[in-house]
Amino acid sequence: MTKKTFAVIGVGRFGLALIEELINLGADVLVIDRNIEKIDKVAKLVTNAICLDSTDVDALREIGIANYDTVVVATGINVDNSIMTTLILKDLGIKDVYVKVQSEYHSRVVEKLGVDQDHLIWPEQSTGRRIAKILVSGNFLEFIELDQQYSFVTVTATKKVIGKHLLELEIRSRFGVNIVAVRRNEKIMIPSSTTPFETNDEVLLVGSNANIEKFIQWLNK
Repeated sequence: MTKKTFAVIGVGRFGLALIEELINLGADVLVIDRNIEKIDKVAKLVTNAICLDSTDVDALREIGIANYDTVVVATGINVDNSIMTTLILKDLGIKDVYVKVQSEYHSRVVEKLGVDQDHLIWPEQSTGRRIAKILVSGNFLEFIELDQQYSFVTVTATKKVIGKHLLELEIRSRFGVNIVAVRRNEKIMIPSSTTPFETNDEVLLVGSNANIEKFIQWLNK
């Protein structure tokens, strides 16, 4: 499997936590910020760190931002810059764009620019480190922190479970997570213990963050 590449725009508290965890997970990361001191802070950690204005379309095009699989707009409280950066990224054809949003207005605007609702990051609800795990995993579809210890997530079924059922897999006893539903062909169903998982199934589960991470690691092996 080809390693995904990431670009993170903005090195605030959230952005830095995200960058550090992406690096810990072995990802290739480009970091962009207009503040040279922040760039110097992370330059030794990442694949590439560049000081530039993310609202400068020519500068972003020149560094090849469109070649990255996923771009995270993690800029600070300047909503206008975040919106302009997002607009440029979408105009450059980048499909997988995540945006840290500051308000309901901010979220509505970037959604209209083509950012999926599940790609909006509310910093008071999500930590940079946990978002990094979601991005690297690749098969997370939805992630909701219920509190600091428990989360509700939706993941895509992989070959580890396709064709097998809950009784056979023993997911609850092995991993301590509960499968609450399966979305199949855009319909929600409650799987019985003998209902086999199918290709493209979206599996909805709940559990502690530690147990979910353990299950996801197994699911992706």
